[in-house]
Amino acid sequence: MVIVGILVALFHTDWATHRAAGWVCVVLIWVYVAAFGATWGPVSWTLVSEIFPLSIRAKGASVGASSNWLNNFAIAFFVPTMFRRVIWLPYVFFAGFLLAGLVWVWLFIPETKGKTLEEMDRVFGSHTGAEDGRLLEEAKRDVGLMDVSARTGEVGADRDKGAGGVKMVEHA
Repeated sequence: MVIVGILVALFHTDWATHRAAGWVCVVLIWVYVAAFGATWGPVSWTLVSEIFPLSIRAKGASVGASSNWLNNFAIAFFVPTMFRRVIWLPYVFFAGFLLAGLVWVWLFIPETKGKTLEEMDRVFGSHTGAEDGRLLEEAKRDVGLMDVSARTGEVGADRDKGAGGVKMVEHA
């Protein structure tokens, strides 16, 4: 985006003479949009589905969705004004936010790949997921599902789990 901002600042008054610079800007914007759509774009949806325990996941997801839409509104509202005032400014502005986001993720967002909800609770210093698990097991016992899951071999009872919450299966 910085390169696009520089090219726009230099050649925005005479694109007809600098067609190659115009096409470089177009291609770089396409690359940016494709990369954003495949990486940063879905983060607001996936991150909230991974970090919140079941008891507050719906509320967390709604705050994440609201934040996403509020930010989209702000971009749609302010960017046209930025283009009218200083035509190259939005490109540098977005590059700055991309850099700030990269630093923020690197320093403050823990890796969630392959972690269970209970492990994510420990990462964020909460015990809500473990409590949710206990309540689920209690509800299963109350309605008689523990007997069914024990007979069918489904995961559910903690006694069937080995290290890392993986069900231990014995074969005859």
